[in-house]
Amino acid sequence: MKVIIFSLISGICTWFFLINFIPFLSTYFLVNPNKRSSHSKPIPTGGGLIFVIVSSILCFLYGFSTPLYCLPLSLIGLLDDKIGISAVIRYLFQIGTLSVILIKSNLLYSYSSSLGSFQYIILFLILLVFGTAIINFINFMDGLDGFVTSNIIVALIPLAIKLDNQIWILIFALLAFLFWNWSPAKVFMGDVGSTYLGAIFVGTLFLSNSIYEFISSLIVISPFLADAIVCILRRLINGQNIFSAHKLHLYQRLNQAGWSHSKVTLIYMMATLTLALVSFYKSSLLYIFCGLIFLIGYILDKYV
Repeated sequence: MKVIIFSLISGICTWFFLINFIPFLSTYFLVNPNKRSSHSKPIPTGGGLIFVIVSSILCFLYGFSTPLYCLPLSLIGLLDDKIGISAVIRYLFQIGTLSVILIKSNLLYSYSSSLGSFQYIILFLILLVFGTAIINFINFMDGLDGFVTSNIIVALIPLAIKLDNQIWILIFALLAFLFWNWSPAKVFMGDVGSTYLGAIFVGTLFLSNSIYEFISSLIVISPFLADAIVCILRRLINGQNIFSAHKLHLYQRLNQAGWSHSKVTLIYMMATLTLALVSFYKSSLLYIFCGLIFLIGYILDKYV
């Protein structure tokens, strides 16, 4: 009952504050279309600041500290939305944020007694690099109306059920934000929101009690991650600068092929939702469905 009350408050507060914050963002955080954009008119960004503040405060009051660890990363994201921040500085903040989360994580603790010092350090570094990669992948995928918001909501629900019910507080805040972020979007979340969501998602994954549980939860968001990874590998093979702005992700190319923001978002949502539902059953089914979804992605990439 307590988490339900906190979650409802989270959604209501996010809704209320966002209504009054959008005019401010329209004045000071207006984004003009560029070569990476999927929009033709300026739209305010930085709206993620609202669900970041609301969910962080309520989670802290509830006793969930992970969102607080992610606040410095959100602040850097906000500055990046406004004035632009060096990629090196952003990555250092990602490392610092995930290092704190990892040290306190169930996943690392469950293996600490069975690993030597060297093996422990190697596992720590692998998880650290892997976690920062997921944060950046989620940030890369924030290019269509409601795209990241809706898919992260779906991916967080199994984690809230299986690992930590306090995540519902963030989920309800995102549901309120999604109303304004759905196509046609009235506001974008910006890096302040996308990097925060990436860090929260990774931090919740680190609550897993085993690598098996970690991988099973990670597979739920694999449609997202696969799109980002395949795009990076393809650009590397073609000798392109993977750090330059582009519109070569599958979701972007589907939009350029004539699919609406809503249609592309719903396709990815259905893929993520399918894996989320199957994740509650046998692992073999999860891998089979994941393979089928990757096949559909290949067909869309090849023929659409």
